[in-house]
Amino acid sequence: MSNTIHKESYIIQLDQLELIIREINQRIISDSDPLLCRNANFFTKAFLTTMCAYLESYLKDASMVMIDEFNRRLSTTKLPHNLVRKSFNIKPPKTSDSEYAQLRINITKKDLDDISGNPYKTQILFKDFGINLESDDIFNSQKEVIMLIVDKRNKIMHHGDEASDVSGNDLINNIQLLTEYIKNVDALICKHLEQ
Repeated sequence: MSNTIHKESYIIQLDQLELIIREINQRIISDSDPLLCRNANFFTKAFLTTMCAYLESYLKDASMVMIDEFNRRLSTTKLPHNLVRKSFNIKPPKTSDSEYAQLRINITKKDLDDISGNPYKTQILFKDFGINLESDDIFNSQKEVIMLIVDKRNKIMHHGDEASDVSGNDLINNIQLLTEYIKNVDALICKHLEQ
């Protein structure tokens, strides 16, 4: 597996967002659209929020790729659910549909709704999948700048901060950084799934 089925889709979405940002920046600089000029801060906040939403959605979809693959592997090994529970000293329920069921990871996409673009939280989440992001030099070189992008978005969303300190060029740079980050995380996922 060279990439998950979702990587290209999110990179395309980020590329399209970049084109929109470039067009709006050009109109603001040329002062050709008063509506855009008056609402530049609003658009900046919307773009920052959107790019972080794409990151979070990618992480959610990529996590489901891993869960689906692990469930596929489990289905071929036929491990008894109750035996695995017993090995972790978890008592099986008195009566249950899973009494004789095979082991399965029962995490749905809905269960992953709280995924954050925060790379430190992603690091913790990926430990559950058996991926040590801290051991990757590229991830370590990217995580601080990604954290700054996500933190700015969080301040806008949760604290009503303005985005007047974020330029159009900053937004374009952020998209390029997020794209490289997604590419690296995706490569790490695929490498892990090939093992």
